[in-house]
Amino acid sequence: MIITAVELELFNVVLLIALALIFARVLGYLFDKLKQPAVIGEIVAGIILGGIGLIVFTGQNFSIFNFSFSLPSLNYHSAEFTLLAELGILFLLFISGLETSLSKLKKMGKASSLVAAGGIILPLLLGIAAGVFFGFELQESIIIGLILIATSVGVTVRTLMDIHALDTDVGATILGGAVIDDVLGIVLLAFFLGTDPPLYIGIKIAAFFLIFLYLGLLIIDKILDIGEKIRLPKAFLSISLAIFLLYTFFADSFGVAGIIGAFVAGLIIGHTLKYRKIIDDVQTIGYGFFIPLFFVWVGASLWINDSSLTLSSFVTIGLLTAVIIIVAVVGKIVGCGIGAKLAGMKNRESLQVGIGMIPRMELALIIVSSAISHKILTGQIAHQILAATIILTIVTTLITPILIKLVFK
Repeated sequence: MIITAVELELFNVVLLIALALIFARVLGYLFDKLKQPAVIGEIVAGIILGGIGLIVFTGQNFSIFNFSFSLPSLNYHSAEFTLLAELGILFLLFISGLETSLSKLKKMGKASSLVAAGGIILPLLLGIAAGVFFGFELQESIIIGLILIATSVGVTVRTLMDIHALDTDVGATILGGAVIDDVLGIVLLAFFLGTDPPLYIGIKIAAFFLIFLYLGLLIIDKILDIGEKIRLPKAFLSISLAIFLLYTFFADSFGVAGIIGAFVAGLIIGHTLKYRKIIDDVQTIGYGFFIPLFFVWVGASLWINDSSLTLSSFVTIGLLTAVIIIVAVVGKIVGCGIGAKLAGMKNRESLQVGIGMIPRMELALIIVSSAISHKILTGQIAHQILAATIILTIVTTLITPILIKLVFK
């Protein structure tokens, strides 16, 4: 039996998915039994699978009876698996939007704004100071500061869902603050790189929220009625998923992160009573398939096999990485905590908000990659800051669920 290249690639992706789901569920269960958030187990599953794929399954040939095939690698950063992982984070933000009360989000708007301000100003200043301390040029130091301002709320949202704390004042503040963080981070990056005039970026972002949030709230019921009139199995679910994906697409087209579009879609659908008809199905699709793949992909990020990023890059920047991680954690806890305190939140709530804003992931990697592509970071400095950013994303992703569980006890 002859296996074509296309079929071989399909088999590889199928094997990647199967192993990811099995390891994610088994390790998630074990960590849950240890009274730790299951998401940590899913990330550890990615670390294990990423290492196995890189070390063990390279260049192996298999033959079972008369069926033979070659398995060149188990690459958890292939384009196909990365696409599934990115859908996972989109589903996670869509579900968080469905489960977030719009009225509570409005109520915590002042707190979210102050939290976002503190979470931008202090990490930015600390990042610049750290870069200058290590002898980097000012523009390189500013990039480090920009890396530290972005909040990746996916891990926090998943953990808050696990402990049933997402639909609280603290949860709403974290979500609102993270959205503002990401939007302002995108504006600051565009301003610094000079890709588009800041005013143009601001107008596009404002247009997105005006059209897709404000007008969406006005007409969403009429759009969802179409799904109810189509007498086919799960037609209402299909229409809702189409809205979710379109919002993601248009958010990216307007220069807003796709995850914000997914969250806004969930928010406007969740504003209607009809969302109760789809929430169980969406959670089944998300938690049963896509979301675990995202966290496995996050863990596998430790094993990014980039020829320009060698092991020596990680070894030689230990002190730089340690300082960046410390200022990243302290910057968010103190900066966001001060913002929450100014908004009238209690000390414990302020600490919870600050810890919830710790994780960095996709936007941090986008910022460092953009700086490298625009030649702001070059040579060994680019390798060092990229390696430090990758370690930062892994460490902050792993420690946040543990810290959240501690401060929410």
